[in-house]
Amino acid sequence: MLLDVTTALAGLGLFFLGARTLGDALKRLAGRRVRVAVARSTDGPLKAAGMGLVMAAVTQSTQVATFILAGMIRAALIRAERAMMVMTGVNVGVCGLLFVATFDVRIVVYAVIGLSGIAMTRTRFAPWRDQFSALFGAGLLLFGLGLLRQGTVPIAGLDIVTGTMAAISGHDILVFLAAALLILVVQSSSAVGMIGISLAGAGLFGPEQAIALAFGANFGTALNMALLTRSMTGRARQLAMFQVLVNLVGTAVTLPLLLAESAGLIGFGPIGAIAALTGDAGRSVAWAFLLFNLIGAGLSGLLLPWIAPVLARIWPVTRVEADAQPAFLEDGMLRDPAGALDLAILEQRRLVAHLAHLSAIAADPGDPAAGRGAMAQRVDGLLTLHGRIAEVLRDLGAADISAAAYERLARAVANHQRLDGVIHTFAELAGTLIDRLTDPGVMGRVSRGMLDGVDAVVMTLAEVAQSADADERMLLRAMTGDRAETMGRIRSSYLAAEEALAPADRGRLLLATNLCERLFWMLGSLVEGLEAELEAGSEDGVALPLPEAA
Repeated sequence: MLLDVTTALAGLGLFFLGARTLGDALKRLAGRRVRVAVARSTDGPLKAAGMGLVMAAVTQSTQVATFILAGMIRAALIRAERAMMVMTGVNVGVCGLLFVATFDVRIVVYAVIGLSGIAMTRTRFAPWRDQFSALFGAGLLLFGLGLLRQGTVPIAGLDIVTGTMAAISGHDILVFLAAALLILVVQSSSAVGMIGISLAGAGLFGPEQAIALAFGANFGTALNMALLTRSMTGRARQLAMFQVLVNLVGTAVTLPLLLAESAGLIGFGPIGAIAALTGDAGRSVAWAFLLFNLIGAGLSGLLLPWIAPVLARIWPVTRVEADAQPAFLEDGMLRDPAGALDLAILEQRRLVAHLAHLSAIAADPGDPAAGRGAMAQRVDGLLTLHGRIAEVLRDLGAADISAAAYERLARAVANHQRLDGVIHTFAELAGTLIDRLTDPGVMGRVSRGMLDGVDAVVMTLAEVAQSADADERMLLRAMTGDRAETMGRIRSSYLAAEEALAPADRGRLLLATNLCERLFWMLGSLVEGLEAELEAGSEDGVALPLPEAA
């Protein structure tokens, strides 16, 4: 029993590690061509549902499919509404497993993990490392779910479980509830379905109880999904809750019909419909799963234009997600290279303005652990947008543009490299000092002083990027002078006093002053590049204040 528990625990850990690895790889792969390919394969309800059927055949799990699609949403590879339509196909597709008993995908999963893992460590495959990383993450995710099932399925085979299911076989609602609870333990609706088929084959369940078990398993899947995805936010949470809603809609329609038909209140319902398809109690489980998901997914898909806005209001897009989403970039923008360059530079200025979000967290992080988490999320969002802009700038390098436009492109590329350095260095500096901001001693005063100084510059820089105001630009130039002498004085002053700082804080101070010096140098370089672009772009209107989309 202990081995089963630890196996399930290992599976759960690998499941979430695989989801994280897959999501990170998809973000790096989220290029324009990939987004266009995904958009084309899901640009209609039937295409999206068909993609869901394929995904169901590969993953054999609505849980795995939900996490994969959530990663694609975070990487801006697919819109939340289209991902929801894909999930309608996944829900129907996974029912096929019960018609073919089980299909062992371990050979494929092991091969994917092994080959992709080897490829990730070989320099000859370095150009495709992100692709192999995505495959490795997907393999880990599937392998983790398999271990989770392996550790929990034996529980379903215990005499107490099968005996209880047999004892309540005369009460449809109890069978329904028992199946829902069993899902929370076994973590697999197909496994519960197999239990129902086995009990039916042994004569312990009739078709009516088999149908109740299938409906209960789907309801339990909704509860399980809500628990597994409770840490998700924004669009990913919207997708997860759509999947929950699919099962709740199916339950709201099928369970009352089942109970009413069982009580003789209606003449034809799920029992009669499935009896017309098969007289075998075991097959009734598979047909009940399919009927449930056809109703739940079908109705949810039809109502999606009304459901999606409601989900968006209940779980709105987070500020981090908003930061990561471009306001001026479109997939077809490269058809007009000159206009695309203007828009890329506007997006770049918008990204500079968003540096103020990092500064706000560093100035008032609250709890240090929460502050580090918030900083990491903000940095992740900014770097995602940075990557989208970099992609457009790279594509423009191969476009047919004038010599003057090429000069502007060169400045934009240089500014983008500086901006990347500013984001990473600022995050490292904040991470170094954030734990000591509340310290009443020397290190606390030094930490607050450094971050206050950086905050003043970054907030002014954000204002310049937003407004392009001439007076603010003059002030910014004065604020971003060389700080090497100032940092040197701080180091000399506090490091010379042996009793002033603990040894750990002495090392922290040395690192922080070096980072602060580097950050001010990078900010000064970024200010010079931004000033050059604002001056050069003023005649074309690019130096105007950012539109409301920012």
